[in-house]
Amino acid sequence: MVRELAREQGRSEGEIIAEITKAGLDQFRMENDLEECWDSLSDREQEVAALACLGHRNYEIAGLLSIAPETAKTHLQNVFVKFRLHSRKELRFALKSWDFVKWWEDTHG
Repeated sequence: MVRELAREQGRSEGEIIAEITKAGLDQFRMENDLEECWDSLSDREQEVAALACLGHRNYEIAGLLSIAPETAKTHLQNVFVKFRLHSRKELRFALKSWDFVKWWEDTHG
């Protein structure tokens, strides 16, 4: 496969291997950074983030957690700051491979 890619792109196999390795390391670092950010969240911030990633709006999160909608909003804003993000969409994209249904069941089941 590497040989075929190198031929298709007119590059050496070494260049292809280096690029694939770098991409893998970048992905590993990004996942590690995300886990560190997640671990920096309070339990309530984790709940709010998980529910936001599952598509819930602030008023729905508030109802599920028995908190005020403004409190849900504040927790979500804290999550954005800790992850260095600006929106739910960015948060969902960053954590798209995380299984929040399972996480919720494991922590609240």
